[in-house]
Amino acid sequence: MHRALISILLLLVSTAACSKPAPKGIDELRAASNDTELVLVGEIDGGPGFDAFLYAYDSAGLRVHAMVAMPQTRVPDEGFPVLIANHGHHPDPPNYGITADGKDWRPGDYYRRIPELFVAKGFAVVMPDYRGHNNSEGFEFTEGMLESSYYTEDVLNLVAGIDDLPNIDADKLFMWGHSMGGEVTLRALLATDRVRAASMWSSVGGDIWDQSYYYSRYEDPAAPDSSETPKSVIERLRGRLAEFGGDFDYSVAEPLLHLDYLETPIIIHHSVGDRGAAYKWSERLAKELYMRGKRYEFISYAGDDHLFQDTDLETAVDRDAEFFRSEMARPSN
Repeated sequence: MHRALISILLLLVSTAACSKPAPKGIDELRAASNDTELVLVGEIDGGPGFDAFLYAYDSAGLRVHAMVAMPQTRVPDEGFPVLIANHGHHPDPPNYGITADGKDWRPGDYYRRIPELFVAKGFAVVMPDYRGHNNSEGFEFTEGMLESSYYTEDVLNLVAGIDDLPNIDADKLFMWGHSMGGEVTLRALLATDRVRAASMWSSVGGDIWDQSYYYSRYEDPAAPDSSETPKSVIERLRGRLAEFGGDFDYSVAEPLLHLDYLETPIIIHHSVGDRGAAYKWSERLAKELYMRGKRYEFISYAGDDHLFQDTDLETAVDRDAEFFRSEMARPSN
């Protein structure tokens, strides 16, 4: 889910002193030696065409979980290609994966169609909770503009343990991210070369201050602005960064400043009228990728859907599957 209510949520969160470590920079993530074991917790409710399983693993000393949707079709000789699907911001992380009628059924109502559609294309789909979501530990990390930096570490630990899954081809590993999960995806791609191709839907972007300004004005973007107008999200972020001490510089974790590391081709999808995440952010990313000679495709959609619906949803998945399979045909690194 997108950050549509983030400015309100930030005002409701305690301003108690932060005990969290500073987010890891891109270079630190790249240098990390992740040794992750995925442990099967058990089978959970699946969906059309797939069985689902819950796995647990360690990420920065926290026990976190991921749902694995395994196609019910015959297992290919080499195993199923794998898609790690990174969901967006959830306004109530402990209720991630909980349906409207109170059922614990990952990934919940909002993202229900994502595993269904990609499984139908022949992919095993792995959807991490992130720390603090559902019954995963680390709720203290789920607040504010820095959340995606911490979630990236969870995704990279998941990548490190992906070989533990049965019936998959870990050499055909792909990644998908929506909204804030698109930022998680991009940052993860800068830290690992294991992902063959990736898709970013309606991704947040710009630098972290662009985002903070945007969401500070989200409730009334047409309102007059001046230096005297309060910017709640910006001020909250300033306070959080100050708690890490004067030596911490967030630019070390800013994806747009480290795109030269990117080796993974990306397909980008965005609705031109999307307010949950500004369309201009995907335009900027496409421009930055072009300037650096990186491989990408950028597809625009009419309307204002933040998460695509109906025909656009199916079309975006079709395009992703085609993009991923074109990369399967290329020799692996």
